[in-house]
Amino acid sequence: MKAIEINNLNVNFNGKDVLKDITLSLDEGRFIGIVGPNGGGKTTLLRIILGLIKPLSGQIYVFGKLPEEILRAGNIFGYLPQILKVEPNFPVRVIDVVMMGRYGKIGMLRWPGGKDVEKSMECLSMMGVAALKDMLYGQLSGGQQQRVSIARALAGEPRILILDEPSTGIDVVGQEDFYHLLKGLQKKFNLTVIMASHDIGAITTYVDEIACLNHTFHYQGNPLGALDEKVMTNLYGKNVDVLMHTDICDKCERLRRE
Repeated sequence: MKAIEINNLNVNFNGKDVLKDITLSLDEGRFIGIVGPNGGGKTTLLRIILGLIKPLSGQIYVFGKLPEEILRAGNIFGYLPQILKVEPNFPVRVIDVVMMGRYGKIGMLRWPGGKDVEKSMECLSMMGVAALKDMLYGQLSGGQQQRVSIARALAGEPRILILDEPSTGIDVVGQEDFYHLLKGLQKKFNLTVIMASHDIGAITTYVDEIACLNHTFHYQGNPLGALDEKVMTNLYGKNVDVLMHTDICDKCERLRRE
């Protein structure tokens, strides 16, 4: 079943093309990385899929329905925005943050019950942060906050998990653990995962397919194809030598051997 269908989509803000001729077909249960430079339209595309922005032209369907219809249903999407800056002493506990993810299931005007608390704790345990349930969210490290944020998204029992630059504020070792975690969740729950990132080298070993976006798609398909020098130049500009050496080429060679 198709999770996402986008046909000839265009977005224009104040006379400027933000997204142009975007076409994308994504099967349910697949993990796609949307990569490209900052300002290239990645967040805008995610917000269109979520039904928060309407395109200028073109069609988009989520499980065969318009995004705004899916949004009203309240339990299809799990969304992780770029990491939020929260004051360390802001009085919101970890368990309270995760419980917010249940509102799409129970409704905003209903009080969470025992089942909702149980599901929230289950998601925290799955992320390995159940012991943090009574801590203030703002006092957690960047990696801990992201795990709690995933727990919140999973608490709503979504079919599609959307992540916008989720590794922001996490060190390199933490990023590897984070991507492993996402891959495991995809397989365990048959989640459709859509992740935006500016770091093409970090995600190629984890995603099933990749789309290179800088206002329009310059490549779609197998992750290895995105490492082509011409694709990289179209995506990031001419000065991409540093990206094409060391880590990315090592990843490319390792994937070819596997």
